Amino acid sequence: MKKIILVLLVLASGLFAQSKPVSGSSYTVQYDASLSGILENSEGITLVYAFDYWGTLPSVPNNAGDLFKNVQTPDTGRVFKEKMRKEGKVWKAVISIPEKASLLSYYFTDGTKSDNNNRGTYVSYIYDSKMKPVRNAHFSNVDFMAMAGKSIDEQIRELEAEVKAYPDNFTARFAYWNKKMEKAKDYNELHKTRKEFEKYYTDLKKKYAGNYEVLNIEARTYDVYRYNLSEVLNQEFMDIEEVYKNLIMQIPVEKMNSQILRRYQAMKRNEESKKFNESVVGKDAPEFSFETIKGEKMKLSGLKGKFVLLDFWGTWCGPCVGEIPNLVKAYRQFKEKGFEIVSISSDQMNGKKDKEYLKKFTDEKEMTWNHVLDDGTIHQLFRINHWPTLYLIDKDGKIIRNETALRGADLERTLKEVLPETSAMK
Repeated sequence: MKKIILVLLVLASGLFAQSKPVSGSSYTVQYDASLSGILENSEGITLVYAFDYWGTLPSVPNNAGDLFKNVQTPDTGRVFKEKMRKEGKVWKAVISIPEKASLLSYYFTDGTKSDNNNRGTYVSYIYDSKMKPVRNAHFSNVDFMAMAGKSIDEQIRELEAEVKAYPDNFTARFAYWNKKMEKAKDYNELHKTRKEFEKYYTDLKKKYAGNYEVLNIEARTYDVYRYNLSEVLNQEFMDIEEVYKNLIMQIPVEKMNSQILRRYQAMKRNEESKKFNESVVGKDAPEFSFETIKGEKMKLSGLKGKFVLLDFWGTWCGPCVGEIPNLVKAYRQFKEKGFEIVSISSDQMNGKKDKEYLKKFTDEKEMTWNHVLDDGTIHQLFRINHWPTLYLIDKDGKIIRNETALRGADLERTLKEVLPETSAMK
């Protein structure tokens, strides 16, 4: 009798193992096309699969559809295909599970249509010989849960299961608190979560004394807390800002005190600047004369025939200085193809009045184009209210792009677009 029971247990174990992917073993993927109806009339079906989502494209957007695309079209060498055979109503394919894999994602296709679980992928844990999900399988599956729109509570429970199964998986512990903070709706909830994770890490450090990985994830948790805190407070700031603006607009201008009047005037300048920036594309650039810091007298219209970038900036402005490498690169690359830059500095308006200072600064930064130290006249003409502000003018003198297409790497892309014959200079 004992032998019969033992045989039955072995058989049951074998059947169970065959129904789930096991590390280092072969696994039969089965697909009943009649369940979804998508590929029901297909004459041939291919299984497309990949292991470990995080091993594919590293940079992914937040859109769920695009995230699943990242799995469907992973890096070269990460995706596998297997033609399936039909047995009755069920299609089958045998695949090998790598020993170090922890998650399997897959979909089915006939070459025209695909069954990818509502534009996602099918996902399965990979198990060890004891039929327990291998380390990190729970944790990794949270990525897919988020993509599929599963609730934050479901994701937190998934991470709790990972920590319970593998207590020394500190990365999963960090991810758990990350999700807890993501769940917080306001400052009070976020602050409460902080008190919880502080006690949590105090206890954890006692249990794992001398383990620096605990300190690593604690520091990362504070970093996430800081980010979430800034998001929460920024929303509070925006709400108060709206109330403040509404109150100001209820006061007649002649009844405003000096502080409120200054703020009102700043609001109006900001509105004018935003309106100008949005409406100016496609229009002729306002004409102006200028003298460069080298003493050359010029007019904007004198640069017709070239594509001109107007760069309103200041040496005092961090983001402006951050854009300098992009401007230097673009000027070197495109200046022989009819591209020019006129940088209009606000330094004189902000207390730095010395042309020599500006000349020394631009020379050190290898900014070898035209520079103007403006007293505010040109800034007012273009309603400038923030820095940097950039406009691209075509060879006929029309503004064809505003700063939304001229910051960072967008500048090079835009210049290649408007100057299609341009090729990078070496």
